[in-house]
Amino acid sequence: MLASSRQAFGTVGGHLARSRFKFAITEAMRTVAEANKYFSEQAPWKLRESDPERMRTVLHVALQLVDDAKTLLTPFLPHSSQRVHEMLGGAGTWSDMPHVEEVDEDGGPSYPVITGRYDGSARWASAPLRPGTPLAAPVPLFAKLDTAVVDEELARLGA
Repeated sequence: MLASSRQAFGTVGGHLARSRFKFAITEAMRTVAEANKYFSEQAPWKLRESDPERMRTVLHVALQLVDDAKTLLTPFLPHSSQRVHEMLGGAGTWSDMPHVEEVDEDGGPSYPVITGRYDGSARWASAPLRPGTPLAAPVPLFAKLDTAVVDEELARLGA
């Protein structure tokens, strides 16, 4: 499972390099689905009494997969990736946020480009988690939307 997750960096990175964003996010989400399947099948909650050593191994692998997913999803979910970085014991900024700049070339019309700093702490690779790193208390990254509130807001906007 860890090897499969590590291989996803080459595949997703290759798609991003060719501006094939839909393929990149599809591959990243496929990798996340595999990690979810691994966790469900290994059921570490069932191993607590019968095989605590195996339970710890499964949990460590699962956390490594979460860290890999954080990196794979950073181009698509930078704010959420930052929050996962912090939950996994990371300090500081994980990845600088992109921003839009107007570009003016040779006196022609200006146009917007998405850019940013790329020399931050984020790295495009699987990095081993240190065993024993304290984890932050888990909190939901996303709130469930109340569809009635969304429908009201859309109606108000005339959509």
